[in-house]
Amino acid sequence: MNISYVYSLEKAINYIESHLYDDINLSSIAKEAGYSLYHFHRIFKSAVGDSLKDYIRKRRMTEAAKELVYTDLPIVDIGIKYGYESRDAFSRAFQKVYGRNPSEVRNSKLLYFIREPMSSDYLLYKYKLMKEGLTPLYRKLPERYVVGKKTKVKADGSNLQDIPLLWHKWNSEKEGEKIIERKYADECMGICIFSDEDDFEYMIGHEVNSTNDVPDKMEIYRLESSLYAIFRTLGPITESVQKTWDYIYSVWLMESEYEHAGIHDIEYYYFNQGELNADLYVPIVSKNIK
Repeated sequence: MNISYVYSLEKAINYIESHLYDDINLSSIAKEAGYSLYHFHRIFKSAVGDSLKDYIRKRRMTEAAKELVYTDLPIVDIGIKYGYESRDAFSRAFQKVYGRNPSEVRNSKLLYFIREPMSSDYLLYKYKLMKEGLTPLYRKLPERYVVGKKTKVKADGSNLQDIPLLWHKWNSEKEGEKIIERKYADECMGICIFSDEDDFEYMIGHEVNSTNDVPDKMEIYRLESSLYAIFRTLGPITESVQKTWDYIYSVWLMESEYEHAGIHDIEYYYFNQGELNADLYVPIVSKNIK
């Protein structure tokens, strides 16, 4: 992917968003981007990770999921809005893409954003990631304590769906506000607790000034002192976080002078100018330490 492709992709994605409820002709998308369909499809798949058809399907199902949770529209009407002729056809397609049927999503009121629209910032971020890699900041942090909720999740890929659902539940139930001693009210943490097993514990919570007041059904977790490599993410939060973790584990840790300290990974989530951002903290030690 080169920089000219980034701007072509932005044009195509904007076109898709403005025609999301229409019967989109794929050649029209490629034309908007300034390429033949054959050429553009290869550019798109390489940069985005999905084919044009899959991207459009996931975008529609993400928006449909929001309507299931946030509106009272009948399921059949939502299905028709997104191009399906019957409730059954919509339900089958939705479950295939989303992993749950529409009734389950509506009744649980839990959703994750399987595919948010790509932004120009995220496309440029991916371009930089592919061309130059990411340069982290380094920070030594002392022992700290976190109060929150732990959940065991599988490390088989299902965690990519389950963890966003845990966050939606945490936020919708305003769990953070129950932690009186939180140190930073506007900064929430997701902690991946290291494991050699087929599953691991994921904890959502806040760093606290004191462990004297722990809400019911929450627990304390001690973060031991460590040096961290810190990576900042941009763009659609679920995708940018996962892409950055992929880069850290598949490229950066292999090539850097450090190795993973084997304790925990941390995701710090916070809002900046109205946009949700994440900083990823990787505990590290020098490869030269015996």
